[in-house]
Amino acid sequence: MEYCLIVDANHANPVNMSDLVNTELPVCVIRWPDDQVFLAQVKNWVVYLPDEKLRDCLRFTETTNCTVHLLAHPEARHSLRGFCYSSKREPFTEALLQRPSIAIDLLRCNGNLVLNKVVAGKAFNYQPGGHASNFWQRLKTVWHQFRHLQEYRPQVFHLSTDGKNQIETAAVGIASTGHVLNSSLSRSLLTENYANDGLFYSLVVAPRSLVQMLRHFVFESFSRGSRQPGFIGVLRVRNLQITSPEPFECRLDEQLFTTDLLELDIVENALQLAVSPDSPFLSTGARHKEIRRVQHLPSAAESIKALSGDSLPWVTHAATDDFKELYLTLRENAQISTTFLVFMVLSALLASFGLYADSTPVIIGAMILAPLMAPIISLSMAMARQDINLMHSSTKTLMTGLFVAMGFAMLLSFMLPMHLETTEISARLRPTLLDLGVAIISGIAGAYAYARVDAAKSLAGVAIAVALVPPLAVTGIGLGWMSPRIAFGALLLFLTNLAGIVFAASITFLLLGYAPFSRARRGIVLALIAVMLVSVPLAISFRQLSKEAAIVDVVDELRPSSVNVRSVGVLSTGSPIRIRMEIVSQGAHDTMRIRRLKQQLSEALSTEVELEVSWINLY
Repeated sequence: MEYCLIVDANHANPVNMSDLVNTELPVCVIRWPDDQVFLAQVKNWVVYLPDEKLRDCLRFTETTNCTVHLLAHPEARHSLRGFCYSSKREPFTEALLQRPSIAIDLLRCNGNLVLNKVVAGKAFNYQPGGHASNFWQRLKTVWHQFRHLQEYRPQVFHLSTDGKNQIETAAVGIASTGHVLNSSLSRSLLTENYANDGLFYSLVVAPRSLVQMLRHFVFESFSRGSRQPGFIGVLRVRNLQITSPEPFECRLDEQLFTTDLLELDIVENALQLAVSPDSPFLSTGARHKEIRRVQHLPSAAESIKALSGDSLPWVTHAATDDFKELYLTLRENAQISTTFLVFMVLSALLASFGLYADSTPVIIGAMILAPLMAPIISLSMAMARQDINLMHSSTKTLMTGLFVAMGFAMLLSFMLPMHLETTEISARLRPTLLDLGVAIISGIAGAYAYARVDAAKSLAGVAIAVALVPPLAVTGIGLGWMSPRIAFGALLLFLTNLAGIVFAASITFLLLGYAPFSRARRGIVLALIAVMLVSVPLAISFRQLSKEAAIVDVVDELRPSSVNVRSVGVLSTGSPIRIRMEIVSQGAHDTMRIRRLKQQLSEALSTEVELEVSWINLY
């Protein structure tokens, strides 16, 4: 016989031959597996079987010299993808019979043929067919994975290639496939892929935390292609043995089983397959070297033990070397030293002179000189790790710097015969929730800059943004002037900065893996309570500032265009509302328009208004 059509003998609905075959050639129908004894005489097999039956049928081809033509069966998803066939079913014609054929390699798992893939554990979407074809499907995949986060548990795996190269790691899954020619993996992640070169791919998926995994999935959802993340190991080898001290779940295509040993090997030229003229299987190349890119996988015994046997941690634990270096730096920064005291005195004096001179550049220079950020970051780490010794030393250093700054600012206020509240001083007397937001962002930036060597150059910018010493200098000046309003307002600004930085930096160290959540919980709760306490007066001040801004907007809307107003200030938002205006005048004072404006403001604000006007005459 020239060729035959192989169909499922146990299919519930009889196959309509006219739907499958459109040819004038005689057709011999073989029902698998009942009539398999007749296949030895057939040269061309036209196979219309589901994956499960097709696997057994292809094993039978090892004893025959035949060419296999696949028809798209609705239950043959893995074979169609693995052999780069279209899922669109079309009748078998004489033209299709003329397609070229090629001997392809097949992957075996524990002696069974792998049509598409075999997955040990959970490999997420790092497998053939794991990537969605459009944005919404990708987003749906990410959401499905997010809902099942707790199911991803790293397990100890021993990998051996050729019985020599031994790899031990902790991974959530390993995906292996003979061909990824028709997958998005081949277009982006596995670019060194060639057909029929006697090698197969294994991807070892070993994220160190849920945040690391989710970050990549979320970013990948908004990108057109994939890129190799840092938690993937890539093997392209001829054979691989996977073992584990504990049994693990596996899926051979869609067949689920449990084992503690997988033996994978490639069978070269195992199947003579008819393919389309544009099939990637026709782009066969020469032999290529094996690939082992596993440098990012957990390999240290300590890391493997910490990751295996439990759910993935939320954050990646910092490497031992990085942690040791950072901790030594923070311990050193928490100590009182001559350098710290000298720079505290210089920055406090420089800030005080800048405040008196109403000079922003001088105050910025004092911000850069100030060394207070170092013990505050040390205190943040102490809070995150509940390190009592580090907490004590950093607090002692911080309090010393605080009293030095206030003391020298107060001393300077006694020496200078000036009692003028400049703009720079006034700007630090009414902190609001906006200042707390600045402190929180600065705390995140400061902690990250200390934790990452390449970001240390940003510390000067962080110091300028948060401005720790100028509020202390204003507090000292207020104490020297015996002004509780100035002293308390500036001290509240400093406490706002301190609470915001410590809270945000502690959270940052937690997310960077420098402290487990169980240990950091108490310190973060204490820092959060401090933030909530300072937020009460800040919220009141912010509300007051919002009222004043609304009143100023009403004044700007109602004032006559002929009146040249230089500035508007709200002295009181009570009843009556007191508003101060500076008006530039070139002639006689237009009091009638001012009275009319006062009346309009009273009507617009629904309360009595007192208008204090300062006339600036131009001659």
